[in-house]
Amino acid sequence: MFILGIILIIAGLGCAGFGFIQNNSLEAQINSLLSSGTANPGTMFIIIGAVLIVVGVVCCIASKKKQ
Repeated sequence: MFILGIILIIAGLGCAGFGFIQNNSLEAQINSLLSSGTANPGTMFIIIGAVLIVVGVVCCIASKKKQ
């Protein structure tokens, strides 16, 4: 369970980082604005990344409490 928590934390950091890059990229914002009408294409990735980080931390804490 501890390994799963670490994997979720790393995946969450990667997902949130990708979302920040998408929100700061002018090309991605213009492309998203013209195709779907949203100005912040990376917001969903940031939210998913934050959720993954929280779940990963909870898994790590729960596995350490069991020992």
